[in-house]
Order: sequence, then structure tokens, then C-alpha cells
Amino acid sequence: MDLKNYILLVNRDKKFLNTVCKSLFEVGYPVLTATAMSSAMNLLSNNSVALIISDSELEDSNGYEFLEFLKNTPFLKKIPFVFFVPIHDQKSAGKAFGMGAADFIVYTPNGETPTVLIERIDEMLPAKAFKARTSVMPNEGLHQSFTPHLEAVSAAPVECRKSERMIPKQIVNVELSRDSILWLPGRVKNISKQGLLIETSLLGRLGMVLYIRVPLPSGTCVIESHIRHISINNHQLSAEIGVETEQSIDWIETYDYIVNLKENERKPTARKSPVVDAIPMEKKINADMIIRMNNHKPAPTDPLLNNFNEPRSEKALEIKFYRSLVGKQLGNYKAVSFIGAGGMGGVFKGWDVVLERNVALKVISYNLSSIASYREMFVKEARLVSRLTHPNIAQIYYIDQMDDVLYFAMELINGGTLADFIKDHNNLNTAKGLEHFITICRTLDFVSRQNIVHRDIKPANIMIDDNGILKVVDFGVSIVNDGAGNKKRKPEGLVGSPLFASPDCIMGRPLDCRSDIYSLGATFYNVFAGTPPFDGECVEAILFKHLNEELVPLKKQNPILSSELSDIIGKMMEKNPDDRYQDYQSIIHDLNVLMH
Repeated sequence: MDLKNYILLVNRDKKFLNTVCKSLFEVGYPVLTATAMSSAMNLLSNNSVALIISDSELEDSNGYEFLEFLKNTPFLKKIPFVFFVPIHDQKSAGKAFGMGAADFIVYTPNGETPTVLIERIDEMLPAKAFKARTSVMPNEGLHQSFTPHLEAVSAAPVECRKSERMIPKQIVNVELSRDSILWLPGRVKNISKQGLLIETSLLGRLGMVLYIRVPLPSGTCVIESHIRHISINNHQLSAEIGVETEQSIDWIETYDYIVNLKENERKPTARKSPVVDAIPMEKKINADMIIRMNNHKPAPTDPLLNNFNEPRSEKALEIKFYRSLVGKQLGNYKAVSFIGAGGMGGVFKGWDVVLERNVALKVISYNLSSIASYREMFVKEARLVSRLTHPNIAQIYYIDQMDDVLYFAMELINGGTLADFIKDHNNLNTAKGLEHFITICRTLDFVSRQNIVHRDIKPANIMIDDNGILKVVDFGVSIVNDGAGNKKRKPEGLVGSPLFASPDCIMGRPLDCRSDIYSLGATFYNVFAGTPPFDGECVEAILFKHLNEELVPLKKQNPILSSELSDIIGKMMEKNPDDRYQDYQSIIHDLNVLMH
């Protein structure tokens, strides 16, 4: 089937767009429209475009920035770009030509612009550039938003299938592309002799050619296919795309490989932890937490998988999703490079195209994006941090959703974490360590005065920028301690890191600042000693020690430290919250006495 090529009209005047679009459609040209550069880029990523016609002023930028971006993007720079120019400002055409524009068209005052435009298009592009002209009126979806059109054609009837489909017995991850240049991740949902049903974030239109890259034992093969049906859920980042494949040797090999996959021999079975069984009934660890943390394993070798608690096979699609966002624009922000990922989402170095500054972009996890509770948690983090204006807390600039991608822009911190420092230097010398200790105490004192409990204080969530300024980050699991609301909160299982979790958090009790005080004590125990206060071969063993085992005094771990500092951290890490410091000001006072 021929691939349909579109004319993309970009103009902030919607009335003008509708008029020109109708005229072009009447003579058979398929048209897409946008009023902003960001929406135009989205259309370019989802459609084959043969010609771009843009005004010099757009809703979110100007046409020259749009042209410059296109000419610096390898797979877009060859698309002819034409400027609309006001009749009194034709000097702008020289600037456009200098940047690589193919032509310009002058607005006419008597309404003849569509006619002139059609004549110019006929001159510039051969008719074969638009092979699949359509007879459907524009208001039926062609120049409207992409998703509603797909919903209208979703869910191909089951009875139309020519052969029985089967679900693979193992996860089969593939990559998809419209041009064999940019590849996005996908996962095979089912397979028949005619084709595949694939879950993917790559969208397309019915009949569009898709190339599928499949890893096989004999090597990677590329299969050509056509989209036959599309089903989209607006609450997810992905679509299910049914494709019909070309009957080739590669397809036959792929089909045989997938249908003959055997179920993994090792099936997860419920088991009781001997460590947990040894704990007295009143001190048993929350069962929900045990289920959640059973997959705790050493960090995998792929750096993009660091901090991921889920099995490696479950993260392949997640990683590819993050990689696919590099170079994309989310609202006013462009994702420049991938920094890393955690349990809630991925972080990118970004560029604010309006204010022209570096930012960090945090994007919700692909797998969590369709779960309402996690979306709420992600939004809550942005709202909480926006209330915390403090020099030692990374600031939130903006939160939005773009093409079902939920993200927020925040202050970019160039530097490393305390965890990085410990890894590189084993521990921190006393003078500098005490300075950092007091700084974080003051920061968390400010946080606690807003009735917020961080719940995930650890070395990896304390950053040090290039100027030596500390920043507390990742408020993703924070709660507002409003008294009654805290007592009514449903059990969540363990949140935060097992190495630094407080006994009250492990037991699922109501939390206040004293839980963060325990975690902060454990954090700086690690900073000064070079090792966490409690360790073990499994999560259950670590948590059992937090609950039951006596803390080895810090001074025994690092004899050069003072007994006073060892006592301060020991008091912060008392098992019973009532025996700890009750607020940060008391800790700050004792640390200041120690320094002087």
C-alpha cells in the first residue's frame, strides 16, 4: 500500500488554517494543521510529510526557530519548507532563504492566498508525492487531532482474522520504525501467520508501512508490515497496533521462533522468608512490603537499569521508552539527553526553548503511567516541592502532560550525590561532613515545618552541585503529616530504601519528622563510616536488623571520629521514636557545640 504524504500547515490563525485546509482538500491534497511548533513536531513524528508551509510567528515560538530545528534534524531536513510572508515584509524572505527555506508565499489581501498556494504547490511538488489522496472531508479527522481519529478506527473485529492468534509464552520485545532511522520499542502481544499485535508508543495511521526489528537466536532481522488496526487508551502511553506482515523468509523464521518459545522453567512461587519467620509476631514486617521487596537484587550491568527494583526483563521496554524521548519536545522543553531512572520515572537533561536555560525533566515511568495512584503521586511530588522555596531543595518550574507523557521541569543540578562521593572516597572527612550534616538538618527542619515527611532520605537523594551547594531531591513518596490524615492512611508497604528505612516506616506506623531523623542518622552513619549501619544478603535481613539488632557505634566503625558525633547519630537512630531527637533544632544545637 502506498504511504500517504501530507502537507503540514503551521499558522497561529485557526480561521486561516481552516480556509486554506478546505481549499487544499477540495483539490485532493491531504493536509495536517498545527498552530504551534510543539504540535507541529508531534505531527511530524507521527506522519509522513512531503511539504511544510509555516508562518513566521507561531503560538510557542517563531517560524525561524522551527526551520532551524528542522534543518539540524537529519531525517527532517530534506522536507521542503515554505514561509508565509506578509505583503509589507517580503525582506524576511531573504532571511528564510539563508536558513534553507525552499520558497516563500506572500499573503494576498483579497483572499486569493489559497489559490496562489495551490498553484505554487503544483509547481514545487510532483503529483506522485501525494499518492493516496483521499475523498474524506477534513472535518472528519484528517487535519484534526490524531488520537480521536485512531479511536474511531480501533478494534478490528475478531472474525476478520484469517488465522488463530496465540500469545507468546515469553516476553518478546521488538523495535518499530516508519523510516528505518528512528526506532521505538514495542512488545508482541499476540501473533498469527498473517501478522502481529504489538504494544508500542509509536503511533501511525491505517495502511502505513512499519518496519519491525526482531532479535532472533540467529541474529536480528527486519520485517516489513502494514498497519491494519489501532487501539488506543488515552490513559496510557502506548497503543496496540495490529500489523500484517510481508510473507518472507525472515517472517517465517520469526513466526516459528515466537510460537515455539517455551514457558520459563522457573516460575515464581510464594515462599516464606526464614528471617521473617524468626521475628516475634508483634515485630513481623508488613507482608505487603515483603512482596514488594522480594525482587531486591544486585544492580544490573546496564547503567540505565540502576535503581530499578523490577527484574531486568520487565525493564527493557521502559529503557527503550526513555531513549525514544531523547530529542523530543515536551511543551516548552526539549529532552536533550537521558540522565538516569528511578522507581517513579526517568530524568533527562532538558532545554527550556522559551527562557533559554538548562532544566531537568522528570518523566513518569512508562509502566506506571497508566496507574492512577502513581500518576497522582507524581503530580503530588511536583505540588509539594513547589511549596518548598529553599536554597537546598531543587526547585520545580512547571508540570504538564504532552501526548500522554506526564512530566515536570525542575532545576538542573550539575554534580553528584553523597552516594557517589562515598563510592569514590569511602567516607567524608569530619569537618566537611559536619558542615553537610548541619546543612541537611536545617533543610529538613524547614521541610518538617511545612508538615512534610520526606520518607526517602538517603545518600543518593542528597546532591552536591559543582559549587558545593547541597540539594535534597526526590520527594516522590513524601506525605503531608496532617495528623488525622496520617492515621487514616492505608498501608502501603515499605517506601524508600531498606538500608535507611526507620523501624516505624518498616512497621507501617504513622510517621512524622522522627522517621526522617532516623533515616538522616543512617545516611550520615554511611557518610562517616563508609558503610551503611545495617546490611545483609537480602532485604528481609536488613529490615530485621533495623527492627531488632543493636547499632554498632559509629566510633567503632571509624575510630578517628569523636565519641560525641557517634552519640548524636546513635540517638538519631534509636528504635523507639520517643527516644530519638524530637526535632532538628536539637540536632543542630549539638552539632554546633561539637564544631566549636
